[in-house]
Amino acid sequence: MTMRRAAAAASLAAVVLASACTGGQEGKAAEEQLPKKNGIEQTSTQTPAAQQEPVVDAAKDLKAISTAIPIYAGAKYRDDLTRHDEVMIRNQYGPQSKVYTLATDDSYPQVYHYYTTYLAQFRAFPAQAPYPAQQSWRTLEVQLNQAMQDPFIPGDTLKPGDKQVTLQVAETEAEPKTVIRYVNTQKPIPASEVQTKAAGAASAFDRE
Repeated sequence: MTMRRAAAAASLAAVVLASACTGGQEGKAAEEQLPKKNGIEQTSTQTPAAQQEPVVDAAKDLKAISTAIPIYAGAKYRDDLTRHDEVMIRNQYGPQSKVYTLATDDSYPQVYHYYTTYLAQFRAFPAQAPYPAQQSWRTLEVQLNQAMQDPFIPGDTLKPGDKQVTLQVAETEAEPKTVIRYVNTQKPIPASEVQTKAAGAASAFDRE
């Protein structure tokens, strides 16, 4: 009887152990994964919402105004600098004003040479020195609608009645070395005002 009881107890223990092992393998791992899976799903549903902010293609937007607008090949659109400049531009020229700020580590003389060389094909653009003079702050401001008229080489021009685009190129004392702004306004910006604002913006950028 004792041996039978011992055998029965051993069999019962084996059954309990087997059922416990089976129960441990049955879906408990999957249940533990469920919160992780749901967490991933929630993250994936939230990620597109955060990415819904439109990506700005400055070159495309500027070329939509006129394919003749020159864009320096080494410059990249900077959303952070654009947001910074946009506050100043809209306060000065109204809420409909817009600015695209590009930046490059190329030197100011390189960028200056590109724009003045390009604009030299238009008779309405005053003759400029091939390279800028040495001075503490160097800026170039051009009202493109007025400057890009009567080209020597037949091609696209920026019509005076189109959306006004003012080009501002400013040298900085920090990185990036040169900042390029395309300011879009409903009316032309007075030349004297452009000079003052461009120099002030360059100084403010360097202080940051």
